[in-house]
Amino acid sequence: MRLHHVAVVCSSRENADRFYGNILGLQKIKASSLSQDFTEALFHIARECAVVLYGNENMMIEVFVPESPTKSRTSLVHLCIEVKNRQEFARKCQDNSLTVNRVERGDSLLIFVSDYDGNLFEIKEAAG
Repeated sequence: MRLHHVAVVCSSRENADRFYGNILGLQKIKASSLSQDFTEALFHIARECAVVLYGNENMMIEVFVPESPTKSRTSLVHLCIEVKNRQEFARKCQDNSLTVNRVERGDSLLIFVSDYDGNLFEIKEAAG
């Protein structure tokens, strides 16, 4: 298993650029946005959300910037881990009474798992 990325929430792209780009010195790898429907399907928050990925050779941080402040900023925060077989991992989680959320996005399937305390994990298939 390998840590793929950590996701955090910022109040603005400017704050994200200042901290993650200028202070931490991470490169802006990708910027995109999630529709209200997709954000609701993944995180149960009904609002559009900008997403900016910063990183270097050692780490990646995915920054969510909601269109308007959320009451609970932690609902977007998650760790992304890579496992050898994510379908098997998801089954194991379900067999152990954990919540598994599968959401289709185009041709891909995103899988999120909540642990027993509500901490959110995005599950990716490890390459190779």
